[in-house]
Amino acid sequence: MSDKQLSISIVIPVYNERKTIREIVKRVQATPREKEIIIVDDFSTDGTRQILREFESDPQIRVLYQPKNTGKGAALALGFQAATKDVVIVQDADLEYDPKDYEALLSPMDAGRADVVYGSRFLYMEHRVLYFRHMLGNKFITFLSNLFTDLTLTDMETCYKAFKREVIQNIELRSQRFGFEPEVTAKVARLGCVVYEVPIRYYGRSYSEGKKITWKDGLAALGHIIRYSLFDRNFVKDAQAVRKVLVSPPPDPDVGVDTLEVFEDAHRYNAWICERADGAIGERVLEVGSGIGNIISEVLSRPRVKSVVATDLRGSSLAVLRDRFGHDTRLTTEVWNAEDPPPQALLSDTFDTVICSNVLEHINDHERALKHIRQILKPGGRLVLLVPSNPAIYSGLDEDLGHYRRYTREELQRVLTAAGFNTSSMISHNLVGALGWWWAGKVRGRRTLRANDTKNFDKLVPFLKHIDPYITKPFGGVSLIAIASPKVENTTIIEALSTEEADTSEGPLERYETAGRIDA
Repeated sequence: MSDKQLSISIVIPVYNERKTIREIVKRVQATPREKEIIIVDDFSTDGTRQILREFESDPQIRVLYQPKNTGKGAALALGFQAATKDVVIVQDADLEYDPKDYEALLSPMDAGRADVVYGSRFLYMEHRVLYFRHMLGNKFITFLSNLFTDLTLTDMETCYKAFKREVIQNIELRSQRFGFEPEVTAKVARLGCVVYEVPIRYYGRSYSEGKKITWKDGLAALGHIIRYSLFDRNFVKDAQAVRKVLVSPPPDPDVGVDTLEVFEDAHRYNAWICERADGAIGERVLEVGSGIGNIISEVLSRPRVKSVVATDLRGSSLAVLRDRFGHDTRLTTEVWNAEDPPPQALLSDTFDTVICSNVLEHINDHERALKHIRQILKPGGRLVLLVPSNPAIYSGLDEDLGHYRRYTREELQRVLTAAGFNTSSMISHNLVGALGWWWAGKVRGRRTLRANDTKNFDKLVPFLKHIDPYITKPFGGVSLIAIASPKVENTTIIEALSTEEADTSEGPLERYETAGRIDA
């Protein structure tokens, strides 16, 4: 807990509030904090402006005048930028909200627990009983906001919101009217702010007493929720300034390791990948970029496999892998970055299979890496290669995972050929995964995969694997799976099988079986 009480900037948007403006300023001034009061008049026409001139000589009060009526959101945005204290609080100019509740709002911030605090009218302190249909509409809008932001607010539309100044001043606000509430909520959630909610008093007023918000604003809020939750991406002015003040700024994650752990429990999906290439997996297997062993677990489950060498550029990942599968005497490990020449320990072995799953996209010089892989395959050996496909769905998910690219069929074929491989089979894999990647990365703007999403998808795999070959062929998938072998003299079968001919609903190696199995 901080020893110093936080100072506050109270921003009061005003439009035609001559009956209440003096009283609300008096109540705000009575609150026991170091403060400044910023009043933004939204071009009032009822005499409010004349009253505001009375405050201009008060050193604690600044009055800003809009040259025309632009709405509450625009007035707030102007007031936020003028703030200079630790915390910025929104205060309506009517008397519906009681400044005595500032201490409740500030308590989580004083304790160093919150970046943003909402005052909820539905956590039930004293409140006026009024407008049941408004309450239902408010709860419905809050529900939709929570659905998109994954917060658990009870009152998103509340006036009382308190923000760390650096947070609110670095959010680009675009809503000019009452869309401010869903907009700022969506953006605070996407920033990863720690949000608290506290009960407040509420003395709602009727329309005859000056209430301005209407059902039209409620309908508009639905559009604002969708717009600002899904589509408004570039709204942070200075991300580093925000990061410095967050209660628990997210650490710079090792997203690759985090993703491996997300897929650790996706047993059905990992098995599905291996099933699609099962005929190409021989007796002596090397995996490039094994990570913590999600694919290795499936390879070791095959009785025909006599030895497996797991490689990764991270010794820490291989240590986890050994903890998981070290009891299996067929397994050994080797630290190796595929961009580097293979170590002698790998060159002296004879591998009939190399598996490279979701690795090549992380390598800048992918052709060089494939040439190194070709060196450790014996003649007639097979490379099982899985890469992300469909460049149209490249997003922040790919960026944070360190993907240089997503592949087209043509690009993958080109790089395999340039590295000295003949491709016998190339299939598109997992259309539903591509749709999920597009939704999470392109639409929702996520930059990390969530464990729950992966677990839920894994439950669908027994059904999806039966229909995927039929629905993915015309539309493409989230991945491409290629089976390739080093070029050799007088190759007939491999060169006879074009990539397009091999893209069938059959498993990739079933074409081998009909053409004649390729062995060393």
